[in-house]
Amino acid sequence: MDTLDPMLQYGPNDGGYVGAFQLVLVVIGVLVGSWLFGAAYALIINSNKSSTDESEESKE
Repeated sequence: MDTLDPMLQYGPNDGGYVGAFQLVLVVIGVLVGSWLFGAAYALIINSNKSSTDESEESKE
């Protein structure tokens, strides 16, 4: 692996450090992903509840 030359002036991201924009993208991705997971979970639970409610009504 190449080492950085200490005599050169590198920019803020030349050393492979994480930038602020990348951090913001990761945070937004985690929030949106967790929201999507929760929304899918709620849809599955609600569809199961409605199908069990319908089957109980048909038994009566």
